[in-house]
Amino acid sequence: MADDATKAADKKETKDKGPKKSKLPLLIVLGLMIGEGAAVFVVAKMMFGPNPLDPVAAAETAADVEGEGAEAEAAPVDQTAEVDVADCRPSNKASGRLQTYRLRVSALVRAEDAEKVGEMVESNGARIEDRVNYVIRSAEPHHLEEPGLETIKRRMKRELDGILGDEKLILEMLIPELLQA
Repeated sequence: MADDATKAADKKETKDKGPKKSKLPLLIVLGLMIGEGAAVFVVAKMMFGPNPLDPVAAAETAADVEGEGAEAEAAPVDQTAEVDVADCRPSNKASGRLQTYRLRVSALVRAEDAEKVGEMVESNGARIEDRVNYVIRSAEPHHLEEPGLETIKRRMKRELDGILGDEKLILEMLIPELLQA
């Protein structure tokens, strides 16, 4: 009978305390959910983020963009000049059908550099037209539909800076004409 009383007391103690629920499974599930969310984020960023193979996206940094804007604003309009760079008819078939464009490109430069840039553009005319055509041929359709053509202008500036050998000469690229032919 003493054994029965001891067993009854043990049962009563376990009933009073209730079954001990461990928080370990909850923490494990929570950790797995956080890990899965992080993995989905990383995979989505890799698949839909900027293309690391695009030379413009890879080379562009926030400092470059801020620096270009500061230079263009630093030179007043009366101290700048426009230099005609190219007049060409590139094509693009990134959308699945062949699109031909009529394109006229100019560059905004400082007035004191206008003659120098003009001579450099004239002496490198074929290389510059090749690079301008390359930018349009390799452009995504949505880049050609941007209202200000910012991506196209930025890519053209990078190409011209490489040809001219000085990234400070050109303040801004201008595309006064881009028509689908």
